[in-house]
Amino acid sequence: MGLKVGKFAGALVIAVLPVLAWGVPVVGVLVSATPSSAQQPSPPPTVSAQGAPNSDLPLADYRAFDSFAVAHPEIVSKLSHNPKLIEDDHYLSQHPELRDFLASHTELRSAFMEDPGDFLAPNSRRKAE
Repeated sequence: MGLKVGKFAGALVIAVLPVLAWGVPVVGVLVSATPSSAQQPSPPPTVSAQGAPNSDLPLADYRAFDSFAVAHPEIVSKLSHNPKLIEDDHYLSQHPELRDFLASHTELRSAFMEDPGDFLAPNSRRKAE
């Protein structure tokens, strides 16, 4: 006699299969018909169209940084390797053009430190402009 357990359309099926001499199962029994949790419909996703937070930098600041990067590629190269240099007073004293740029774009320094990747995009973007 063989015992088989399986799922069929969300129902647990246990079949007791006594086998006759020529190999044909005689009987199958349905034990439980509870739906599987995978068959429960999920709620639809929530879509929001609120836009970017007000704390984001204006696009003009990103464009200004891109212009600075084109004019001073050596500074931006150093910043891409070590973004913390933007807070280093010694480095800023050696590069007054960066110090002056940051003075005229006051929110940019903290935004840069929070996510340098927003500013240090691939050079292909700067070459296209």
